[in-house]
Amino acid sequence: MFRLRITTQAQRELKKISQLHRQLVLAALEDIEENPFQGKALVKEYTGKIAYKIGVYRIIYKINAKDETVDILTAGHRSIIYIN
Repeated sequence: MFRLRITTQAQRELKKISQLHRQLVLAALEDIEENPFQGKALVKEYTGKIAYKIGVYRIIYKINAKDETVDILTAGHRSIIYIN
C-alpha cells in the first residue's frame, strides 16, 4: 500500500469541488492509495504524471515506487485541470 502526500495546491483545489463530488474524489484517493498504477499515464508536458478519472473530475499525481509514495499534485474539473 502506498502513502499519499497531498500538495497544498491539491488541497486548495479539493476545497473548490462541491461536497457531493468531493466525497467521490476522496473515495478515488483511497483507490489510488491501494493501487496507484490504475490511472492513465500522461504525455507531452505532463510526462511522468498520471491522471485518474472520476466522471468529469481528474486527479493528477506522480508515483515514487522506491519510497512507495504517491504525490497528489492537483484535482479538479477536466476543463481546467490541465491548464495549471
